[in-house]
Amino acid sequence: MTTTGKRRGRPPSGGREEILRATHDLLRERGMAKLTTREVAERAGVSEGSVFYHFEDRFGLLKAVFERALGPLHLDAIDPSADDDLRTTITGMSESIETFLNASLDVMMAAQSDAGLRDSLHAYMLESDYGPHRGIAGIGAYVAMKQKAGIIRADVDPKVIASMIVNDGFQRAAVPKLIGSRKGIQPRPAFVDTLVTMLTPPA
Repeated sequence: MTTTGKRRGRPPSGGREEILRATHDLLRERGMAKLTTREVAERAGVSEGSVFYHFEDRFGLLKAVFERALGPLHLDAIDPSADDDLRTTITGMSESIETFLNASLDVMMAAQSDAGLRDSLHAYMLESDYGPHRGIAGIGAYVAMKQKAGIIRADVDPKVIASMIVNDGFQRAAVPKLIGSRKGIQPRPAFVDTLVTMLTPPA
């Protein structure tokens, strides 16, 4: 990928978000090695100078893509005190995690091919407190509240249940990217039904 020095003047044709989106798409389609600023510009519909204006160099562009892909996992809408349906809520959790990882895993995997970018990504995630522990904490709090309400049996560990839900979403997002198929992934309704059966207090 071509690099350049300092920004010069105004961007020839703007399009910061379009550039980020195009870079993400190309990373997913071709990987890091074949990514060029010229292709990014063509895909984004801007001049190549716009790429350098907004991001200065290759490292700045890719770091911005990582930060964009690693936005927050939106589980904040879950209200542990609500009179919700357990099956529906767990399904929504799994779907949210899969959706989040479908976008973020592409750039996390691409970063592994470049030691500098990988280290930068790890540092950014550490500084931003990103990682599976965030989802586990939020879902675990939900499980604990439902235990107090008698909806979920009291003899299960909330963090373990939360890890099972996070891992289910991770598997659904990661396996197709790693092996090119969904073989071995159980239907989500079957996972949710089995988990709800396990969590339901005995009569």
